[in-house]
Amino acid sequence: MNPFTVYLVRHGSTMLNGFDRMQGWIDSDLSEDGIQQAEQAAEKLAGIPFDRAFSSDLGRAVDTRDIILNALQQTPTETRVLPEFREVNFGFFEGLNSTDIWSGIAAPYGKHSQEDLIELGGLAETRKAMKAADPSHTAEDYDEVMARVKAGFQTLREHCQPGETVLLVSHGTLIRTIADYLGVDTNDNYPKNGGISELTIYEDQAVFETYNQ
Repeated sequence: MNPFTVYLVRHGSTMLNGFDRMQGWIDSDLSEDGIQQAEQAAEKLAGIPFDRAFSSDLGRAVDTRDIILNALQQTPTETRVLPEFREVNFGFFEGLNSTDIWSGIAAPYGKHSQEDLIELGGLAETRKAMKAADPSHTAEDYDEVMARVKAGFQTLREHCQPGETVLLVSHGTLIRTIADYLGVDTNDNYPKNGGISELTIYEDQAVFETYNQ
C-alpha cells in the first residue's frame, strides 16, 4: 500500500482551556480565541486540497474541523467523526483544575507538575501515575490510549486511498501521546491550540514529518 498524508490539528482553545481545567472526554465550546486559532490553522493549510476530513467525536474538534473546511471552501469526498481520536480520558479529574491536580499527583514522587513527572519517568509513567491516583479507576493509561489510536490508524487505512491528503482534528494530550510513541521528543513541547503536525501513514507504520507547527 502506498502511503497517504494526514494533517493532524489540535482543536482551537475552549472555555475550559481558558480556565485551566482538565478537559478530556468532557467538552466545552470554542472560545473566540479558539475560533481564531482554527481560522489561523486554515490559513496555514491554504492550498492543500483535502480528499477527506475527520475529527474526534467531541464538539470542540468537530467545530474546529468545520471552521477549517469552511475557511478553505472545501467539500471533501468524506467528512466524519472518528471516536478513536478523542482526547485521553482523565477519569475522576475531568473538569478540575489542571495545575492543582498535577501538583497532587506529582507530590508522592517529590515533584510538582506534569512536566516534572515526564522529565522523571517519561510520558508513559506519567499516565500510569494519573491512573494510580484516580479514585474512579477510569483514567486511561498510555497503553489504553495507544490501543485505540492504533485502531484509529487502521480505520484511516480502511477509508483512505494511497496518495490522498487527509485532515484530522484531535486533541492535545492524544497528539502528544502519539508523537511520543512514534519517537518525537515532546518534552516542553505540548501541542498548541490550532497547531499542525504532518504524518505519513504507511501500511505498517506512521511517521511524523513535522510536529506542532
